[in-house]
Amino acid sequence: MTYLPAVITVAIALMAISIFRPKPRDVSRLPPPSQSVRELIRSGRKIPAIRAYRRQTGASLLEASRVVEHHAA
Repeated sequence: MTYLPAVITVAIALMAISIFRPKPRDVSRLPPPSQSVRELIRSGRKIPAIRAYRRQTGASLLEASRVVEHHAA
């Protein structure tokens, strides 16, 4: 029973983190990739394309990878 307050505190903290964490934006709401990013995608270099897209737009890793996958398809 001595661990109960600690367990409750951790559970509340995890719930708060999951509620207030920013959600990734929809791919259609993100800026389209630049010409240089599209060239990287066409050449099959997805990781450098994701890096370049993040650097150019400030998108999160998840958002950038979704944009690159969307335009690679």
